[in-house]
Formats: sequence, structure tokens, C-alpha cells
Amino acid sequence: MNTLTDFKEWLTKRDKSAETIRSYLAAVKRFISFKQEQTNGPVLVNQTTEEDVQAFVYHLQTKKQYKPASINVMLNALRTYFKYAERNEWIKTNPTTHIESVKNHKQRRDYLTTEEVQQLLNVIDHPIANLIVRTLAFTGLRISECLALEIEDIDFVKNLIYVRKGKGNKPRVLPLSAALKPHLLEYIEGQRSYIKDSQKLFATQKTGGFSAVYINRILNEATAKLGWEKHVTAHTLRHSFASELVRQSVELPKVAALLGHSDFRTVTSIYVHIADEELQKAVELIQL
Repeated sequence: MNTLTDFKEWLTKRDKSAETIRSYLAAVKRFISFKQEQTNGPVLVNQTTEEDVQAFVYHLQTKKQYKPASINVMLNALRTYFKYAERNEWIKTNPTTHIESVKNHKQRRDYLTTEEVQQLLNVIDHPIANLIVRTLAFTGLRISECLALEIEDIDFVKNLIYVRKGKGNKPRVLPLSAALKPHLLEYIEGQRSYIKDSQKLFATQKTGGFSAVYINRILNEATAKLGWEKHVTAHTLRHSFASELVRQSVELPKVAALLGHSDFRTVTSIYVHIADEELQKAVELIQL
């Protein structure tokens, strides 16, 4: 019995994305490798204990110095794997049942104000990279979703953006911002019209597309020009989009829908924060 092969087939049938499947399998293999080194022998699923999983987490924290978020991704993979094993009666007790996620004591994430986004756009000279950054800021798209857009995914009549390759292969539809629309139209009717060999919305004659690594490098160079200490990535723009919506009192379920989150509580835990100066202004309203 090859449990990993069965597990992979099960994940595929559940319509998990290729990246999720790869990540889950890699995490389980890493755990098995760790346990093999500890016992110097074969690893049996039904002999795995809670202590084994705790030792693995401790190893990732101390020896590998993984960040809490990375460890929790692996823990989630192990939980799914052992839940599957339990369902198939390969094990009697799930060793991950009482394993808690690693707490992340990192301070709130960096995000940009609308003024800072404009400053960022002002120093990005590459026209298509500039438009990609603008699109991220106006849509809250993940960088992978943005770069996967094709020309036909933009409906300029209905003012809609069709995200066909969302996280977990879940498609969604976004409204096209009136402030973003003319920039996209100008690009498609101008520079983009000369590229015939690619269906990607954001494309160059040479490569037919753009990479997330390149966009993040552009952002890094832009923040250096501005002299910012903030670490700005494509995901920072997604975070900034959500934060601005929350600041403007948009209802959390609507924010979650725009971001492609199935549960609005995710928005509560990740994106809800108000600048310290706004909190200060709020308490100053109380006069006794």
C-alpha cells in the first residue's frame, strides 16, 4: 500500500490545485524523512504519535528556523494527511488532533495608503510593470491571478474582470474599477495590440508574459528609490487594497468576496487594522 499515492489521488479528486497537492505531499515527505532519521528505520503510519509531530514542529522551529506561517502550512498538510488515514482506518488515533498551530507574534503586516500607492506608481518607469502594479492595487488580485489574466477576461462593456484561475481553482468575477478601466483600454489598444503570439493580458514580445519574481524586483527597486523601509511585494498591494476597503467601512463579506476568501473571518484575522494615529484621534474625542 502506497499511502502517498492514494493521498495524492484523493486530493486530486477533491479538486485541490496542483500547487496545494505539491505542497501537501512535500510536507508529508519531509515529516517521513525526519522520522526516519530519528528512528533509523521505516516509518509506519499507524505508529506515528503526537510526540513525533511535536518533535517535527520543534525541529522546524529550532534547527531549520522556519517562520510560523511556513510551519503552519506543513501542519495543515499533516492534519489533512492523517485525517485521510483515519478515514481509511489506517490509524486508530489521529496524532495531529491536539497539535496547535504555531503562534505568529510578528507585528501587523506592511500596507500602503492610497497616497503611497500613487508615489510607488510615480517611480515605476516600466509601462507594463506599472500597469500590473496599478491593476493589483485596484483589484486586490493575487499576483498569480493577475499574471494569468487573458485579454478576453476583461469585459469592458459589462465592466467585469473574470478570474478563471483563482486559488484552489475557484473562479470569481470582479467589478472593473472606473479608475483602472482607461489605463487597461489604452494599453490593449496600444502597446498590447502589437503582440500576437500570446493570449496573456500582460505580455511582452520577447517572453509572452511576466513573472512574479520580476514584478517583486520592480517593487523592491521602486521602494529603494523612495527611500522606504517598508518591504513591499505584490502581496502588499493585495493587503493594501483590502485594508483600504475595510477603512472605508465596506462590509467584511463583500471584502472577502472580492479577495476570493470563502470565509469572511479570514478578512477579520488578516486584513482588519486601523492606523495608530486614527485610534489616537478616536480616543481624543472623549472629553471629561
